[in-house]
Amino acid sequence: MLEPAKNISGDPTSAAQGFGQLGTTPPPAFDPGDDLDAAYEFFENNGFVVLSSCLNTSELEHLNGFYDKTQLDSPRAWGITRKRERHHRQQGLIFSQPLLDHPELDRYIQHPRSFPVVSQLLGGQHNVRFSEFNFRETPADAGVGAMNFHHDRVLPDRLTRTPYMPCDWLCAIHYLTDVTPETPSFCVVPSSSAFESLQEAFEGLGKNYVELPLYGAAGTCILYDTAIFHTRLDGDGRHPRRTWHEYFARGGWLSTGSGDARPPTPVLTNWNLFPERLALHPDPQQRLFFSHWNTAQGEWVASGFDIDVRRSTARGDVHP
Repeated sequence: MLEPAKNISGDPTSAAQGFGQLGTTPPPAFDPGDDLDAAYEFFENNGFVVLSSCLNTSELEHLNGFYDKTQLDSPRAWGITRKRERHHRQQGLIFSQPLLDHPELDRYIQHPRSFPVVSQLLGGQHNVRFSEFNFRETPADAGVGAMNFHHDRVLPDRLTRTPYMPCDWLCAIHYLTDVTPETPSFCVVPSSSAFESLQEAFEGLGKNYVELPLYGAAGTCILYDTAIFHTRLDGDGRHPRRTWHEYFARGGWLSTGSGDARPPTPVLTNWNLFPERLALHPDPQQRLFFSHWNTAQGEWVASGFDIDVRRSTARGDVHP
């Protein structure tokens, strides 16, 4: 069951989440194969974009089958235990680091439908760095958690730099089940990256402020700038939802045209680990893609990928 949260980011006298300004007009969905430039332009203006039909039927069957099998074989990895980790209480079920022990998932990391859009948004494939890959599920009858609107990790210079793009971190959420008003859904506040709080976004955007639910069929992909405000709407609290989340950072020094340069984006978290087959990939381009190491990763590599060092990190336990 989700633990209900108090609305501290918006106006609790108006709504359980945010300011209760839910949008009813769905945004356009772009085919990433045909509408790459249009998808980029929409993201640049709004901080997110919806991509249609990114996962095919076979991929959806494989990934949902992975959920079913690992929830039976490795329930602790998902938080299906009496003693739940803190990150499970508001999120439902999360398998935080499936790549560590499941190389069969490697083929999804740079997915041919969504990754070209990610690459263009971050300034070219040579500038894209892997950050995190996880699976999440809000199970049936989880109740209503009323997660607060928030942004993920941000950098202060996002408020003043010109040009703004490319963004610092980017998340891709692939829907593995249909997302409707009855199910949990991802919800964004478009064009909110330039504000430090949801209250400032509400005041600054004025009549353009909207809390926009993003519905879509299984296989849909949402790309969003981690600096925009977003949340999970809980639907009716009875229907389930499954999503795959992957985060990317921008690597490389970026010329600003004014004589200086933006440095590479810092690491997203201090706990995420990359397995040896990826961190020390034989392909130099893939090694570069997996080169955004935090200190925990550096220590694990220095230990020769010692299993006890892995176990000592947050969310690094070994699951069968």
